[in-house]
Amino acid sequence: MILVARLADRAGEPNLASMRRLFHAVIFLWLLLACLSPLKAQQAGPCPFTRLTENQLVYTAWQYRRMVHSATGKTLHRGGDEFPSYLLFRADNTLLESTNGYYREGRWSLTAGRLHATYRGLESFCADMPKEDLLILGFEASGPSPGRQYHFERVELDDTPFHRSPYDLPLVIVERDKRRSDGASGPWWAFWRKWFLPEDPPAPPLVPILIEVSGGGYYGGLNPVYRQFVRITGDGGLVREVVTEREGSMVTRRRITRRELEDFAEWIDSQGYFGLAREFDCADQACWQRKRGKPRPVPLQLVVSYGKKHHRVTIHLFGPDNRNLRYVDYPPVIDQIVETVYRMADRPQ
Repeated sequence: MILVARLADRAGEPNLASMRRLFHAVIFLWLLLACLSPLKAQQAGPCPFTRLTENQLVYTAWQYRRMVHSATGKTLHRGGDEFPSYLLFRADNTLLESTNGYYREGRWSLTAGRLHATYRGLESFCADMPKEDLLILGFEASGPSPGRQYHFERVELDDTPFHRSPYDLPLVIVERDKRRSDGASGPWWAFWRKWFLPEDPPAPPLVPILIEVSGGGYYGGLNPVYRQFVRITGDGGLVREVVTEREGSMVTRRRITRRELEDFAEWIDSQGYFGLAREFDCADQACWQRKRGKPRPVPLQLVVSYGKKHHRVTIHLFGPDNRNLRYVDYPPVIDQIVETVYRMADRPQ
């Protein structure tokens, strides 16, 4: 009986070892998926407000010019003759890429400002076209990888390595001249028409719009920032002020169109901003301890006025710190609004 029991134990040893290995493999895969899922969720988050549509990209060619660090605005890489890279957005949603003589064909689509396409190993970007000849593809990564923006300049198809297909028709742009208000166009008796035309009704007054962003982030290091402020008024005037210990006060001024400002304010209203809570503060002990740590956190204040609606939101710890940790739970629309405002303030003239 003892010999039979020992043989049974030895026969079961391989099964127990294989079950242990299988259990360890399952635990390893579960931990790996748990680590990768937050990264994918962060990279595929909502993009800031943009007025870019698919029609603006259809059958346009772009040349890569430079890669910019999102946080500091420093140029990390330059294109040009030493690194020729081109993109062609075709009408059938195919994307042609030519980089250093390497050709690739893929698919592209644009949804709520997010461009789903593959470029340089990345698959998703926040796209914006601040000017007709400038395309910016932003990629935000978690962990040690820095967020970066790829800047492209619009070029003619003949200036790219791509060739026009024989079935592609030439692009024809038809512009229609507006009728002159003085009635001088047309026959000679058209001059008398202006005496019989009714007067144009007065234009409705502009809806008051005001957007302000102040503070936010963690200020410290060798050149601490004492003040950071951006204001956009209803006439499209944008003023940004940054006060640092070394450079002092630096003020930049920009101007955006009234139509873009109205679209941005309407989008903010549609996202439910005016129904948010007025304050987002710490909810656990780790957050309260981080308030007293360094680099020093500065609360964010976001003020939006649109017509008769006015709302102020204060976030005591805004955004991730140097360890990529978020301490306050607030709606992602706040990040979208703030990023859009700073993108408008930093866009080239």
